[in-house]
Amino acid sequence: MKILVIRFSSIGDVLLTTPLLRCLKQQLPDCSLHFLTKSTMSQLLASNPNVDRVVTLQHPLKKTIKQLRSEHYDFVVDLHNNHRSRLIRMRLSAKHSVYRKENFRKWLTILTKHDFMSGLHVVDRYFQAVSPLNVVNDGKGLQLPLPEVLSGKVFKTRMFGSKSVLQLTAHPYAIVACGAQHATKRIPLSKLMTLCSQIKGPVLLLGDKGDRDRLRNSDVAFSPNVTNLCGKTSLLESAALIRDAAVVVTPDSSMMHFAAAYHRPVIAVWGATVPEFGFWAYSTQRADCQVSNLRCRPCSRMGSERCPLGHFRCMDFQDWQRIAEAASQALAT
Repeated sequence: MKILVIRFSSIGDVLLTTPLLRCLKQQLPDCSLHFLTKSTMSQLLASNPNVDRVVTLQHPLKKTIKQLRSEHYDFVVDLHNNHRSRLIRMRLSAKHSVYRKENFRKWLTILTKHDFMSGLHVVDRYFQAVSPLNVVNDGKGLQLPLPEVLSGKVFKTRMFGSKSVLQLTAHPYAIVACGAQHATKRIPLSKLMTLCSQIKGPVLLLGDKGDRDRLRNSDVAFSPNVTNLCGKTSLLESAALIRDAAVVVTPDSSMMHFAAAYHRPVIAVWGATVPEFGFWAYSTQRADCQVSNLRCRPCSRMGSERCPLGHFRCMDFQDWQRIAEAASQALAT
């Protein structure tokens, strides 16, 4: 049976498909599994043993459709469910199933501040999408195999400034992820500095080039226990560092799902969004940190570039000392 799974983006959403990919491959006899995604996402699946082929989205779309039609798929699993994925599955004329988004429920929750969500994690809703195939969740969680170059001794010799990975990871360390796609999900830089200084042990700060530039343009100064790796690691290098961390402190971002893929303890700091949307750290030890009694939360489905009310209390009023103590305790055990 040849199956095409469609999920174009984003990093976290693609990672959240991996339990389903494993179960499709293992539970369906002679299953050949292809995955359609954006080229920037393909690295997340390149070493996944359950994916026989990663197909990258091309422009114009008809070029992608022509390529896919030549594969003669028996079944299409649309986990993106937007206008492009709908057009693709229509043109392939194969049996298909679709992931049902809960966007309307999210909007009701945002507008009324009452929980209208199903209570299901996105992973479990992905499994609902393949109910016609009688595939069930094996409960093993997310999966992110890394290429050999990031799994062996070579990576340990990788230098970041004056220190190698071996030196940076010689003692139990905490990962603090400072970035997120939208500003109202990020930890404010001043709070980030406070948090890191209160963690009793080594801290590796992870983020992308945008986070690096934000730090450079600020007056934030970190304590000696912090190694700032923002903009210095590739996506999969960040994953390799998270894999061996004692604890990961992260906002609602892809780094939370990286940590879940390696069953690392997660301390999730929630701002504009809420765990009830279905994107909490899946199948791993977690603590969800939220400011209670804020009637303005949640204020958006995916975060925004500024606090709608201008105060950003959902992050500013977090108990940063308590978060630091939890991270410190994880380092000590």
